Amino acid sequence: MSTHSEVKVLELVSPIGHPRVATYAPRRTLETPVGRRVGFIWNQYQATRQFWPQLERAMEDACKPASVERAYKSNTWTPLEQDRFAALARSVDYLIVGVGA
Repeated sequence: MSTHSEVKVLELVSPIGHPRVATYAPRRTLETPVGRRVGFIWNQYQATRQFWPQLERAMEDACKPASVERAYKSNTWTPLEQDRFAALARSVDYLIVGVGA
């Protein structure tokens, strides 16, 4: 399992010239999702209400997870609360995140 201490995806520069560098959580390589603990983050956006439950069922059927955690947001426009995300990330081996979640 490899880890990366920092991943730079994009560097944004403010109009006054002070760079803002975002640091991301370490990423881990997952050899297989089968039998692992999975988490789902979904924003419950109206256009995905038919699709998302089917995706979850298909993933559960295919991967036979040891456990499943779900975080369903009530507001489609704001990110999942940082504390809630951190707790979820600690309790699973991988996350499946919906668009805008």
